[in-house]
Amino acid sequence: MTPDAADATGGMTDSVGYLARPQVDVTKDTTVVLDARKAHRLRVETADRASESRSTTLAFGRTWDGTWLHAGSVTGNRSVRTYLADVQGKAREGDFEFASFWRAYAPQLEKLAVVGGAALHPRTASTGSVNLDGTGEAALVDAGTGTPDELRAAGVAGKIALVEADDDGYLYSLARDAKAAGAKAVLAHRRAAGPWQPSIGFGQAPVPSLGIEADEAAALKSALAKGAVTLRWKATAVSPFVYNLAFPETGPVVSDRTYQVRDKKLGTVTATYEAMGVAADYVDTMVMALPYGGVFSAAGDSVAVPGKRTEYYSAGDTAWTRYLSSSFPWGEAMADQARTYTAGSKRAENWYRGIPAPSAPRGTDGSLELAAERQDNLIGVAPAFWGDTEHMGIQGSFGDIGSMRLTSGGKVIGETGWPSGTFNVPAEDAAYELTMDTTKFGQPAAVWQRSTSTRTVWKFRSHRDETAYSQGIPLLFPGYDVDTDGLKTVPARDGQTIGLSVTGHAGYTPGKLVAAKVSYSYDGGESWTEGTTSQRDGRWTATVNHAGAAGKPVTLKTELTDANGNSVVQTVTDAYAVR
Repeated sequence: MTPDAADATGGMTDSVGYLARPQVDVTKDTTVVLDARKAHRLRVETADRASESRSTTLAFGRTWDGTWLHAGSVTGNRSVRTYLADVQGKAREGDFEFASFWRAYAPQLEKLAVVGGAALHPRTASTGSVNLDGTGEAALVDAGTGTPDELRAAGVAGKIALVEADDDGYLYSLARDAKAAGAKAVLAHRRAAGPWQPSIGFGQAPVPSLGIEADEAAALKSALAKGAVTLRWKATAVSPFVYNLAFPETGPVVSDRTYQVRDKKLGTVTATYEAMGVAADYVDTMVMALPYGGVFSAAGDSVAVPGKRTEYYSAGDTAWTRYLSSSFPWGEAMADQARTYTAGSKRAENWYRGIPAPSAPRGTDGSLELAAERQDNLIGVAPAFWGDTEHMGIQGSFGDIGSMRLTSGGKVIGETGWPSGTFNVPAEDAAYELTMDTTKFGQPAAVWQRSTSTRTVWKFRSHRDETAYSQGIPLLFPGYDVDTDGLKTVPARDGQTIGLSVTGHAGYTPGKLVAAKVSYSYDGGESWTEGTTSQRDGRWTATVNHAGAAGKPVTLKTELTDANGNSVVQTVTDAYAVR
């Protein structure tokens, strides 16, 4: 990494380079020179639309003897201006691969300039949805160091506040106070000369927050001393697309590379995102895996939810796995399976669709994994904490809590303060009830106002089978197809339907559903109204009536039984709301 010499604080990185000699045979004293000044520039051009990279990963993999792997990577964010590579020679024993991965979006800020004056060169403090958008203009006022008193005295309401920030570049407190004073945006500068990257930390910015260099701020202050100043912008706060690009190189890299891509040569995904009741910026993380076993992660970005965008992927053998979280750092992680793409392929995906609730765990290929089994006289259970219609959710670290209890004949066999457990059971055949409770709490609950808590009760029979090392426990996981909007609300009218389905896990394939019952409540389960259920060609639906219930949350209780006599009762508090 090469520091940016223009930054007086020494904190900015100008370029990141990867320098490699895939195989060096040392038979005598040898000098190996790695010189970043002689490395070769890497660029990406998206031919069909303008874009800018927010995350670039340089990675390598060295394998030999069919067993050994040495791999590594470095990821730079949008503040790094230049990426370089220099790979000389080849691996004569085993294999070597260098790759670069890029995530590119619509340019956030195409123009910010003084009306009738000079163009400015700001950096945005975040890539979230709270940024300048479209075309517009607003008056600029000097608010000093941005204290509440200075903001009020400057009259920042509806205007852009020019403020002096600390050299660390952290703007959240300034932006929070500016929002309270009614500012349109914050344009920050610092005393130290040279480029810098402002930040509001993790999460959503209170107001659009940008940073300019000290010399441009001085020019603005000088202009303000002479009279009114108005700024005009052209910007895109929420990119309607994202490119996920991979460029593997198996040979030397001894010249500049300009990778040009066209949409028709990529895989295309139309992605729809539903929010858990509150519009927010969800954390979007990408993991890339290559056939030789190298696994690398791109820097996390954000995606505005609810929303819809087009996502492009490089065709080839790079496997892409996405993780989405409603909040950082304690929220859940909804995980997709690893996917590869072919040129021209098209697919659609939905995130957080349906009613998120505990589900069967899934592998990296999307296949169902074991959720519960019996070994001898032990029953072990470990479902996925969350699941939507397509993805498995991983429990949040300080946002998701759960518990589990196993009973038989009204007697408690075991309890655990975790959403999983292992229980000692008698050898003889018996009927069991397994109860799992989940709750979303703390900071992540601020943007999670649906499926705030769940209770799932499974009923099944089990006995010891001396001939089987592992016996799958017959757990049923309900699935819901609800026509909600992006905030998981439905209209206040009667006759709305909910599609019902059931999933097993690697240890059990459910029989045909033979009974289904759905009830709903507006008071958290104090009183219930039973919906009407019906089935046609093996598909079950429930009809619910919400006329006159505008503004009310809906708690849903679903009871399903399969042909083998196994059943589940699942209650989801705040499953959706009526608008």
